[in-house]
Amino acid sequence: MIFAPAFHEAFMRLALREAAQAARAGEVPAGCVIIRQPDAPDALPAGVPLIGRAHNQTELLKDPTAHAEMLAITQATSAVGDWRLTDTILYVTKEPCPMCAGAIILARIPIVVFGLADPKRGGGTVFNLFDHPGLNHHPQILSGVLEADCRDTLTAFFRTCRDGGMGKPGEKLKAER
Repeated sequence: MIFAPAFHEAFMRLALREAAQAARAGEVPAGCVIIRQPDAPDALPAGVPLIGRAHNQTELLKDPTAHAEMLAITQATSAVGDWRLTDTILYVTKEPCPMCAGAIILARIPIVVFGLADPKRGGGTVFNLFDHPGLNHHPQILSGVLEADCRDTLTAFFRTCRDGGMGKPGEKLKAER
């Protein structure tokens, strides 16, 4: 099913809010939301159930798997009562890494929407997991949704790290200490 760009942008804005929370906590600013896929292409975002939302928490939880997508998938599977998320759409500000791409494939998420490609570690663009012929699930990928906003969020975070606003990822902004 094809949805209007404004539909996808509304949910990417929610993912960007999650990313902003991550940045404030000193985490790499990636945010993710998962929705139930509406039955009609003209559905309004306000009427669509949000079943998972998260931001990176690897530093807080001291867990390398605590990526936004992994945490949101866990919430969504709990919300629907099944490990298969076959009627959902996942929105994430940055292209999923190979670990997260693997979880998306295992959860059978049919549509993945991301803002910014990751040319170094992208699970789809670099490692081709989403289209790998040996896998049994191939999600539809829509990239570049609010790409400039997603890029600005990451760029601002790492600029703050370099300029001394944070010592390194994982440390809260000095203004919040």
